[in-house]
Amino acid sequence: MTGEQKWHVFVGTEIGLLKGVDTEKGTFSNLNPVEGLSKDDEVTAICWEDSSEKKIYTGHRNQVVKTFDCEIQSFISTRACHVGEGGIKGIYPYDGWLVTAVESGIVKLWNKDGEKDVEINTGGNLCKMSPNPFSNLQVATGGEENDLKIWDLNMPDTPVFQAKNVRNDFLDLRVPVWITDLKFKSIDKVVTCTRHHQVRLYDTRAQRRPVIDMEFERYPLMSLSLAHNDNQVVVGSSRGRMALLDLRKKLLVHVFKGFAGSIRNIQCHPTLPLVASCGLDRFLRIHDLNKHKLLKKIYLKTRLNCLLYRTDLSNPNETTKAIESKEIAPQIVDAEEEDIWNAMPLVKESGKQKRVSSSGDVKAIKKKKKDKIVSS
Repeated sequence: MTGEQKWHVFVGTEIGLLKGVDTEKGTFSNLNPVEGLSKDDEVTAICWEDSSEKKIYTGHRNQVVKTFDCEIQSFISTRACHVGEGGIKGIYPYDGWLVTAVESGIVKLWNKDGEKDVEINTGGNLCKMSPNPFSNLQVATGGEENDLKIWDLNMPDTPVFQAKNVRNDFLDLRVPVWITDLKFKSIDKVVTCTRHHQVRLYDTRAQRRPVIDMEFERYPLMSLSLAHNDNQVVVGSSRGRMALLDLRKKLLVHVFKGFAGSIRNIQCHPTLPLVASCGLDRFLRIHDLNKHKLLKKIYLKTRLNCLLYRTDLSNPNETTKAIESKEIAPQIVDAEEEDIWNAMPLVKESGKQKRVSSSGDVKAIKKKKKDKIVSS
């Protein structure tokens, strides 16, 4: 692999591979060797080192963090971040430090030498940790029976915000809590999705309970991403359903088509009206947020966990150019699938078979069969 290759999307897999995807050509490459990988090497979190987007951090199930250099197309360092139990559920850099969160609920800051420093116990099974892009000192956490909490890294003992569960249901039963993904919408607003198919918006200035609480279908929601419209989010479910929701109106805007398995990660492009998604059906898909069309569908051969969209597309593909110029609707490209169909042998019809092209021909055939039975 040459250093000139610039991938548009990076994808982490269940078997520990990091894949670079060229959405212009519809091709991909494994950026680390398959040999020697096991299930413990599963990529469970991924993020950029900084805004220059030259290096990538990958968090793994075995609590190892690796650094990938995009310029030389190679992993340059491996760091063990062993604390608590379970895989890494969130990772991000902060002022020369590295922040990781593991499944057992421990959030930890590590310095450049790998030495432990600040430790936060979130108090339960953790499914997601996400930094506050408006204030890097803050992180939000949530998981199974571990409701939304916002932490200040300078004050690790007590959360600065702790959500309160919604009121009991119509049977006066407690509503279970299971957050699977969360994003900061602003410095004091957080959007979450849950395995109990709920999407909630919290305003930390207003109240501890969600200010907006809505549901999407009846299947667990696995991932969400903020759309360019301030009131809209994109969510994906374990059923393979991805939808654009309007939080203010509590309405479904559109359901995206073309999925065949659980969606594990969704990310909207920071500037372009594009949304990337991946999951257990092994496909990376790119949809147009405005026209709601499938633009790219690329088969990556292994089950996919997480993805990272490049902000700066120095060589944007024809799809992106068409969207920006609003001239033509891009076509779906799947080169690998097309090759499979082209390689299939042609099956010819036997001489006895005839094509039925109209309802009149159908009646004629039925009459001929009836006359044959009567004559016999």
